[in-house]
Amino acid sequence: MTSEPDGFVCDPTLGTSAARRNVRSCLSQWHVEGLADDAALVLSELLSNALRHGAPPVRVSVTLLRTRHDGPTVHIEVADAGHTLNCGVTGSRWGHPGCTMDENGRGLCLVDALSCRWGDEPTPQGHTVWADLACDAGRAT
Repeated sequence: MTSEPDGFVCDPTLGTSAARRNVRSCLSQWHVEGLADDAALVLSELLSNALRHGAPPVRVSVTLLRTRHDGPTVHIEVADAGHTLNCGVTGSRWGHPGCTMDENGRGLCLVDALSCRWGDEPTPQGHTVWADLACDAGRAT
């Protein structure tokens, strides 16, 4: 784990369990440990997807964003050299009667449920999937 002011980058080759431990430790240092379970699960899902479906190199970043209006937000990013994800199509599948939530396909549904917003941004090297978790108890609906 590399510490930055209000942020960290971890080595994804260490796996999802190390990333979960790192995010829990960081959130404790930032005094937002109430989000530790949600942040660990979101990070784990995004990193698992990048390692399974993406292409190296994979980069993980977690940052505490401080804004005057919305309060602090934990911002999680997982970048890889794979293809971008169409978030609209992905989200629309969850409501389709033929959609099954078997072993594959639940991860981003969990990310959607736990985060106040999430998305995918194309980059010159691939794409970055990100999620924001609000530090207050309420979540956007």
